[in-house]
Amino acid sequence: MSEERFANLETMVAFHEDTIQKLNDIVYEQQMKIDMLEEKVRVLTQILQVPEQTPADASEE
Repeated sequence: MSEERFANLETMVAFHEDTIQKLNDIVYEQQMKIDMLEEKVRVLTQILQVPEQTPADASEE
């Protein structure tokens, strides 16, 4: 294998490693956002399941 071809392959591998790392970072950030949004949906779902008391309901107690 020629020295030039070997250098080209090393360059390609380095580029691919960098690309994979960047994609991994993006996937991690997206997963963190998904986790946060899932928690917000869970909390909002709990809030919406609690029956609201109107002022008239409160005075009947």
